[in-house]
Amino acid sequence: MKVKVLRYKFDGNTIVAPYMELEPYAENVFISLARKNEYGNESEDYFHVICKIGDVHFSCGQYSRRVLDKEGHREEAAAYCRNWIANIIQDVEKGSYIQLLAVRVFEALGLDSTPLVQAREAHAKRQEQKRLEQKRKEEEDRKLEEARRQQQLDENKRKFLDGEKITAKMFLEITGRDGFDIHIRTKGTFNRHVTAIDRNGTVSYRKYKGRRTPDFTGCHKAVAGYLAFLAGK
Repeated sequence: MKVKVLRYKFDGNTIVAPYMELEPYAENVFISLARKNEYGNESEDYFHVICKIGDVHFSCGQYSRRVLDKEGHREEAAAYCRNWIANIIQDVEKGSYIQLLAVRVFEALGLDSTPLVQAREAHAKRQEQKRLEQKRKEEEDRKLEEARRQQQLDENKRKFLDGEKITAKMFLEITGRDGFDIHIRTKGTFNRHVTAIDRNGTVSYRKYKGRRTPDFTGCHKAVAGYLAFLAGK
């Protein structure tokens, strides 16, 4: 038989009521083919499971033939549909999420859907509050992380100016923060070869077997230039 069935559109948000060919499954429960298995495996064909309450038919999800044929599943489906209204009311009282489909079914049955709508609005408000709280927390964490990073840069800058060695990565970050420009090739030398450097230009570097010692002239100039830059400020 063909009847109108309330169900979600493929976008998962819009309620539609197409005519669907139904096959009896259990008491007040029907199934309708949703999609056939592309390899011809009938046990993996998927069906809409449809409840009938009064004169209203509505989809309760999709299941494979393999699941639908399991022992006891028909009785479970019948009990689900039999208790559906009571369960929805209980979900409203508990503050659980209420699907838009449930609202439309209540409306089609002539039942008061106001509590369901209010429950949906309350849930949406809670979700928005959670989203804002999460966003606030992420912003606080970002600020704390940035404060820690700035503190780390300040500490390493002090060490550098006191004559201690700092990592090449830290030197590049400090100079970048201070607005001192270093030539891109020199940055490449720092990144590829230099492990640490001090204000005297003393370089600790990676020595690769069979390769010549890199030219650190640019690095020495960068250190001297940075110190002059700071003095000029």
